[in-house]
Amino acid sequence: MAEVLVREANERGDYDACVRLQREVWGLSDLEITSAIQLAATVHAGGLLLVAEAPGQGAVGFCYAFAALRGGVPHLHSDMLAVQPSLRGHGVGRRLKWAQREEALRRGLRLVTWTFDPMRAENARLNLRHLGAVSRELLPDFYGETTSALHHGLPTHRLLVRWELDTPRVTRRAAGEPAGEPAAAPGSAPLVYDVTWCDGLPVPSPAHLGLTPEELHLEVPADWDAVCRADAGLAREWQEAVRRAFEGLFANGYTAVDCLSVGRSARYVLRKDAG
Repeated sequence: MAEVLVREANERGDYDACVRLQREVWGLSDLEITSAIQLAATVHAGGLLLVAEAPGQGAVGFCYAFAALRGGVPHLHSDMLAVQPSLRGHGVGRRLKWAQREEALRRGLRLVTWTFDPMRAENARLNLRHLGAVSRELLPDFYGETTSALHHGLPTHRLLVRWELDTPRVTRRAAGEPAGEPAAAPGSAPLVYDVTWCDGLPVPSPAHLGLTPEELHLEVPADWDAVCRADAGLAREWQEAVRRAFEGLFANGYTAVDCLSVGRSARYVLRKDAG
């Protein structure tokens, strides 16, 4: 959407719009919403809040990050990215993230981190495939149970991604170069576990964590919400299978570098000792 303007937030009206969008996108209770006062203080202290505006609609998205020092390296931790539901799939989220990168580099920063739900294949493709971020760490039940309907009352396991802003991988994505194909095509790379289908729902098998090839694929449902609505027990089984798999693979030197769409599923691409 070329007509969408992305700019830095600079007044109370911007912060109030971001509060509105939090309610609209996540359906959070007021207790769990980041307030306008907190947003203003974060921006003043060196954080970054970008707002996406559409003609005649005002703010339709935002990207919020605060200054971070985890690991002793100054960087931004991007805590929220929200896009109005009616405009999802139109590239607004990507516009916000690339603007975030540009501003971070202008400030002399080379790293942005954030977390996302590993069961959300669409988010994985944005983060790993399109933006060029990577992940080597899983944070179990990071937020605990939340009031958001999007979380289905489940544990909030999260992958932590690192966006190394000036690496060749990310620089090529920023220039519009599409992600390349994985070294092993879907169907030929070893799978961390097999998936069977029962009554239209995917069911994971026990993981094969003894595998040690250079590249592995890890499958997740393409439509996570459908699994959660149909069978809460199966959703928890999936969550635990994926959590255990990622924890074991990261401990063995693998890095999540991509996410592919494969029919009714999505497959993470993990590479041994990837930079």
